[in-house]
Amino acid sequence: MSIPNETLKAMIRDYNGIELSDEELELVRPELESYFAELKKLEDLDLSDVFSGRLMHIPE
Repeated sequence: MSIPNETLKAMIRDYNGIELSDEELELVRPELESYFAELKKLEDLDLSDVFSGRLMHIPE
């Protein structure tokens, strides 16, 4: 997933981050792409057979 520089700059502005040039954004882009790849893995993870720990109640 590739996000245009203008979108990244708008997101940075919205969250009161520091301004980055296009060159600086290209330096951090590999880290962003890695983050998005890991996020995609989490979204695709099948947890349908996993019992939710939120449903457990252990008596005291």
